[in-house]
Amino acid sequence: MPLNKLSRDAQLKTQVGVVDAVSSLVALGGSWWLLSLVAPSVGLSDAHSGRLTLFVTGSVSTLVTVVSGRRMAAQVVAGLQFYSSALRGSILAIAACAVVGYFLNLHGRALLVVMFALLPASRVALRWALRQRVRRAHRRLSDRLPVAVLVGVHGDLEVTLKLDTELGYQPVSTPNFHSPGEVADVVRALNASAVVLDRQVGSSAEFRELVWKVEELGCKVMVSTPLGLMAPNDVVVVPTASHDLMVLSTASLGTSGRFIKRVFDLLVAAVLIIVSFPILAIAMIALLLSHGGPILHRGTRIGVGGQLFVMYKLRTLDSVQAHSTSSARAASDLSAPKQAPHGATRVGKILRRWSIDELPQLFQVVSGSMSLVGPRPRLPDEHSESAVLLRRLNVRPGLTGLWQISGRGDLSLDEAAELDVRYVDSWSLFHDIVILVRTIKTVLSGKGAR
Repeated sequence: MPLNKLSRDAQLKTQVGVVDAVSSLVALGGSWWLLSLVAPSVGLSDAHSGRLTLFVTGSVSTLVTVVSGRRMAAQVVAGLQFYSSALRGSILAIAACAVVGYFLNLHGRALLVVMFALLPASRVALRWALRQRVRRAHRRLSDRLPVAVLVGVHGDLEVTLKLDTELGYQPVSTPNFHSPGEVADVVRALNASAVVLDRQVGSSAEFRELVWKVEELGCKVMVSTPLGLMAPNDVVVVPTASHDLMVLSTASLGTSGRFIKRVFDLLVAAVLIIVSFPILAIAMIALLLSHGGPILHRGTRIGVGGQLFVMYKLRTLDSVQAHSTSSARAASDLSAPKQAPHGATRVGKILRRWSIDELPQLFQVVSGSMSLVGPRPRLPDEHSESAVLLRRLNVRPGLTGLWQISGRGDLSLDEAAELDVRYVDSWSLFHDIVILVRTIKTVLSGKGAR
């Protein structure tokens, strides 16, 4: 196999391995340092046993994290699995350390308890830093990215790859499939590094032969599927004599998932209310002094299961009528982008810029009418019986969501609805945490603020 074809993937695997190894050592060092400060006599007081515990724990955790993480190199540039796998690998590494420590009679339970918190955090943080570094490199070298040959009809995939150079490929489309040999000739001529196959290319025999030929040329093989709204962990392959069947299931919230999400909402919302209460109080006083009258704006929204509820925000426009007019304008056309509101007060503009006007909704998260993360709260006039809009009613509307971190006021209502459904069908607690973190970044940048 040509080494130049594999060098990019090999480099990414090496970088992921190095990052995971460093994160393991950072977590180990941080855990030992914390224990030496807080509880120097817990498990590491004896110099010899302490050094042995550190050596064994460091070796086992580093080995397990590196081995379990290298296979995720393909997702360095995109995909939440790159981070969720770091969490699963961290738990596996701690479990392996506990088992080895038990058989060697090591006294490192306190060390493992602290590492249980530090190892996942360090792995996610360093993997995030690696992703940003790789994306910057792809943007800087956009005219020298490796070629990806698109075989078959891929819709807008070619446009997506051309616009999003961070993904790391220059797409070349070959929609008219004739034979595996012709595709192999194209790959050789372009010195391509990857081939993306349409799921409907040729017969089963031709598809298999094409994969073999592409692999012989040292190319990465990818298959384009319509699973954009499916949770990747929920795809199960059932082999048969002639075909492999993919059993699809979305990550829709079940009873246990709803319980976990509710507990998470209550805990985080309670903390945020305590932290943000001084800001909320100052904002309310500023509104009262600037224009008097009611401080809160009440608006009817559609909640989980289509039930109506009253959503509260700080009043940022000159009058209640202005709020109603602004909402009606947004609801008049589902495909029309939101426009900047007219009649916003000077204080109101500041509150909207930093999303301070939405802080009262934290109390609604506690009461259960909203969630921290979820679909965009919609007006009754914005609702219809379409499958997309009905699907988004399966969960509580959110204080933030994919619609918030993907453009805020810059998105059309149709685009926001598609993001809502993607969230509903691929929910995970880790996904919620990522959205909350990215919301902070979006609010601070002011992207799409109105």
